[in-house]
Amino acid sequence: MTEKTEGWDVYAQLLLLSVAWGGAFLFTKVAVETIPPFLLVAGRGLSAAAVLGGALAATSRRRQVPVKLGWGPAVVLGTLSGWLPNVLTAWSLTRIDSSLAAIIGAATPILTVVLAHYLLTHESLTRQQAFGAVVGFVGVGLIIGVDSSSVGGQDALGQLAMVAVALSYALGTVYGRKLSPSEPARLALRQQFVSGVAALAIALVIESPWNVRPSSASIISLLALAVFSGALPYWIFMRLLSRARAGVLASVGYLIPVVAVVIGFIVLGERIGGPAFGGMALVLVGIFMSSRTAPPPQLVPAGE
Repeated sequence: MTEKTEGWDVYAQLLLLSVAWGGAFLFTKVAVETIPPFLLVAGRGLSAAAVLGGALAATSRRRQVPVKLGWGPAVVLGTLSGWLPNVLTAWSLTRIDSSLAAIIGAATPILTVVLAHYLLTHESLTRQQAFGAVVGFVGVGLIIGVDSSSVGGQDALGQLAMVAVALSYALGTVYGRKLSPSEPARLALRQQFVSGVAALAIALVIESPWNVRPSSASIISLLALAVFSGALPYWIFMRLLSRARAGVLASVGYLIPVVAVVIGFIVLGERIGGPAFGGMALVLVGIFMSSRTAPPPQLVPAGE
């Protein structure tokens, strides 16, 4: 039995996800100027949970939605796709360059398709999909522009931390795909709440948030992170968990650098070099190849 290929509406929502999460780099760059990283993650998660909670309350007045999922899945997703990779990323960036961290983190789609091959039914990895994942990874490398000679010269623990980040996101995607939640908005709310509370606990210990004096620009950027890069995309992502294969969902990890580069060009006036354009083309080719399903086997009459 072959699985149905995703429709264009799924890819449109994936593009919206990449725009929302790619734009988070710009918002974070402004917000982190006066808000410490862990406090920023906590504010983003808790604010996103509040937005989703308000939306659920407004839409469920006439009809009570039964709660089918407990807090267990939210704790798992809030850890694998929330506070744990955020903490590891923040720690690794104190030891290695951001460009190297980004290229290691972009291994998430590759790890996802491999894990899905072994852990999910009807998501076997074909050679074409594997090659497409590698092509997309190379494309991200061209966009970011990491010098391969610098990999061995930087802190090994920082690099291992980013490998753990990629693995954590991959496990979160595969787990969510296996879960196929029937209440995506409620699960997204709980995931953001768990992630925000965990990050707040860390911030209380190491960042003394009571001494923070955020600027107006940082507060506005934090709210933008909560709504446009938090509540909305995570709700869309939870919806897609029951409709798209894990490898297709993970391809957002390739699109995010493309969106970040384009936003930097439009908003910040950053230049885009020739290799970046080639990388964008490879990303699109890689996503196309890794999202293709194998053709159904042909039935041959017994006489032939």
